Amino acid sequence: MSKIIYDVIQRFEVENGVPRLVSTNIQVIQGGEDLLSLATSLLAQMGFYDKFEENRTSQYIGYKFKNPKKGAKRYQLVLATRQEGLCISIPQDILKPLILELKYYSFVGNYKDEDYEWITLGKILILPNRRIDFLNTFNYTKEVKLTNKISGTFSFDDYGYLTQEWPQDFSIKEIAIKDSYIILNDDKLFPYTWQACLNSSEVLEEFLSYFAKILMEQQ
Repeated sequence: MSKIIYDVIQRFEVENGVPRLVSTNIQVIQGGEDLLSLATSLLAQMGFYDKFEENRTSQYIGYKFKNPKKGAKRYQLVLATRQEGLCISIPQDILKPLILELKYYSFVGNYKDEDYEWITLGKILILPNRRIDFLNTFNYTKEVKLTNKISGTFSFDDYGYLTQEWPQDFSIKEIAIKDSYIILNDDKLFPYTWQACLNSSEVLEEFLSYFAKILMEQQ
């Protein structure tokens, strides 16, 4: 029998000591809660709670250093269940040296006043254990020469691609074999972090184990 998990948020208004239900918001988690349990169990096994204190809210679970250094009082790790799975936010300065950023140079001026700007197609993190799979299945080998490098900034323009027509059918979700890389997005709630939303337990274990260890070494 399949199991469906719902996230129910109810808002009440209290007048003269009497609560009145104002609204109810119900969302299907679709397994995100199971991944959250896996994530917290994995952190416990790694001894993560020895160095980090946990703060649970209705929207997320945040982790801060128990004895923070100067300037390190913000959340270093945030877990949040969403409809698409478990979303994990990590500070950008931790992720940046390890990500691959794809860009192109776009013409935004006119014939009298030429001007160009960099357009970011996406930020991805290639899983260390799937590096070869990613390189072997990367769909844009003619436009971008990765040459076994899996981090840094790469531009399609460096290899003569016509930028003004780009990217009509580009999809960051389909640049290589599934689960060989993770897409990173901005986190509006914690703008100093980037967020990865995962729906695979295997990918979650590799991603979280790798970065939890890095975070623990920061203290």
